[in-house]
Amino acid sequence: MNQKTETQKFKRMKQFNNNNCRIDIDQAWNILHERLEKDQLLIGEPEFSSNKKRIIFIQRTAAVAVICIGIIFASIYFSQRKENALVFLQNKENSGTLVTTLEDGSTVYLTNNASISYPAVFAKNQRDVELNGNALFCITKDERRPFVVQTNGMTIEVVGTIFAVQSSIDNPFELFVKQGKVNVHSKDNQAGISVEAGETVQLTGNGLSKSGIANIRIFNRFADKLCFKDEKLNNIVHAINTIYDSPTIVTEESLKSRTLTVTFDNNSVETMTKLICLALNVEQIHKQDTIFIRPFLK
Repeated sequence: MNQKTETQKFKRMKQFNNNNCRIDIDQAWNILHERLEKDQLLIGEPEFSSNKKRIIFIQRTAAVAVICIGIIFASIYFSQRKENALVFLQNKENSGTLVTTLEDGSTVYLTNNASISYPAVFAKNQRDVELNGNALFCITKDERRPFVVQTNGMTIEVVGTIFAVQSSIDNPFELFVKQGKVNVHSKDNQAGISVEAGETVQLTGNGLSKSGIANIRIFNRFADKLCFKDEKLNNIVHAINTIYDSPTIVTEESLKSRTLTVTFDNNSVETMTKLICLALNVEQIHKQDTIFIRPFLK
């Protein structure tokens, strides 16, 4: 059927009455059906009435729509699964402190045999991780999303702070706060206890007991041997600054995203920055107490 014939048929379907236009629906469906048959868009079938043809067409259209909707929902489902996928990270025995940076910018230092699991992308209302073993946390401040650590029946909740956790099978639970404030509670005591900078809390037979930190160098044990795997330079420098309280600055944005796999074994900050510069073919400059890492000047 050519275009001219179709146009004539549609013109005949229009019946004008008092300037109002009414279209013959059955005849319109017949024309559409015939056109689809001509273009071989319909599978061969016996002749049906116009109503039957219309129903079959609607059913097929609906089936296609259902398939499309199914694909959309599947894409969303798998996308959500990817976002909610858990990352499991375990440090090997006698390998030093494994340092990793989480999606929110927080840094975790895992000692020997310690492990942590966390979502690849944190939820919008809370950042949840699960720890097994000893670790140091440097948490990026985010008041809208508290950072929550679950470990051996204990819950640690913070907004932004630096604290160390001892939570291995061989030793009782103990937490040390270097900066900020931490809330700790157990399953048996939901009220919990608030621990501030310079304080420690320990789980004893009588529950949680708080006191001052007797040895502030407790945090230095995480710095004996620092191991980084495929970490960005900016994250490595931040981790070193956190442990050593030494200002090291990367001057160029292009350098910050450069990645390194490196281990520092009882090295000073100056030695670590020298090794970084050698690996990336850049230089370090000292200005007063600050080390600047920058490209060579031309």
